[in-house]
Amino acid sequence: MSNEPSAGSGLRERSVGLRGDWIASITNVAPTAATTLTMAALIAASGLASPLALLVAGAAMLCCAVAYHRLNNLQASAAAPVKWVARGLSPIIGFAVGILILMTALTSNIGNITLIGSTVLSLIAPSQTSNKPLTWVVATVICLLVVAIAVIGVKVTIRFEGWVILVEYMIIASLAIWGLETELTSHSAGITAPSWSWFTTSHSPGGSTGLIAGVVIATFLLGGWDSPIYLGDEQRRQRDPGRSVLISITFCTLWVVFLFICLEGLAPASAITANASNVLPFLAGRLGPKGFSDLVALAVIASFATTIQSQIVDGSRIMFGMSRDRTVPSRLGRVSRFRTPVAGLVVMGVIPVLALILYLASSSLEKTIIYIDSTGGLLFAGYYVVISLYSIWYYRSVLLRDVREFVLGLLLPLVGAGTLVYVIVKVLPGTPVPVRIIALVLFLVGIPLAYLSKAITRSPFFATRRERYREGERPEPARV
Repeated sequence: MSNEPSAGSGLRERSVGLRGDWIASITNVAPTAATTLTMAALIAASGLASPLALLVAGAAMLCCAVAYHRLNNLQASAAAPVKWVARGLSPIIGFAVGILILMTALTSNIGNITLIGSTVLSLIAPSQTSNKPLTWVVATVICLLVVAIAVIGVKVTIRFEGWVILVEYMIIASLAIWGLETELTSHSAGITAPSWSWFTTSHSPGGSTGLIAGVVIATFLLGGWDSPIYLGDEQRRQRDPGRSVLISITFCTLWVVFLFICLEGLAPASAITANASNVLPFLAGRLGPKGFSDLVALAVIASFATTIQSQIVDGSRIMFGMSRDRTVPSRLGRVSRFRTPVAGLVVMGVIPVLALILYLASSSLEKTIIYIDSTGGLLFAGYYVVISLYSIWYYRSVLLRDVREFVLGLLLPLVGAGTLVYVIVKVLPGTPVPVRIIALVLFLVGIPLAYLSKAITRSPFFATRRERYREGERPEPARV
């Protein structure tokens, strides 16, 4: 029995181009929301040298993105990383990689959904921010809205995200330019003008140690650029997802560095730390009236909403691809009349909403959810390492063929993976034990689940023969 979908049973082909992939990627990274959440911690670690920490982390991510680009050119599909690893290493490990990606998307969205309800209320009804039922209702309505848009189709989803980020970036760009002008012209106490020395360790409180701590945080800030890879079935050109991840991580790195240069000198580090939960609105309030601060807060909320949608879309495509291989329940592979994986979208939307109920129910459950949320960054770094090292393994026969293959196939992915491994090693000692345990469980849970799936489904996927890249091998055609 063929694993390929029959006519009309798959996702809508030729729906996404390079521009759409770029939108999907920067939406998932969500620089506005990520900067709001991490600026205080990054400045506490690296001080005014935070832009340097961001550049180092971004460079490592770009090196990993090179591996994704090469592998995507070979094969693009909804569950591309699953297929890559299955054909070149093991279907068991390939399945586990798919589960790892799902766990990363879910843990990240659990964190997003627990924040967006209270963030919205703090803007529109500050007196109700401690109202737990209302917080859940607001967050659930937003989640249902973005799921409904995603069900209508990937074109509509990309168009929605594109308009939202256009407005969002216009607001944040206005904040950044105003902030830079203030840093350069104001001589008020607590304001520091930008300097090239910010790109050295001289402004890091702990020197090189503080810089490394900042790189750890910056790595987690920039995660999520791989989102277009999971739209492989819906592409106009097979090469676009791979190209877009290179463009997107470069853009996001430079954009966030720009934001930090323009904003970190507007207030002393102590003031930024004291307003860690709403840094960007706080800095906007130092520049202009409350209306401008509220506008920036609205941009932050928009960034949270679209990244929630992006994570839901990513997870649904992975589920669809794995269902097509008959390794997970077939319902997850069914598509709506809009040719979207509606069951997967619902599952990815419902789980964070249920987690929010637990988060709001009691202090002990709240702590557990926070621990789960905290694993997201570790899981992001972990699967970037896995794919980067796998790329080196798969292309091993041609790595020494010429300088280009050596640099693109070996050196850059190895530098990216090595940097992220170093980041993980450095962050673990200071990570709470429950977070370490949960991260390890989520990282490895795909292995026993793979054997369980193999025993229950007897899918031909688990009989995938191991291959290795051969010099001159042509990429497979895009799925149509």
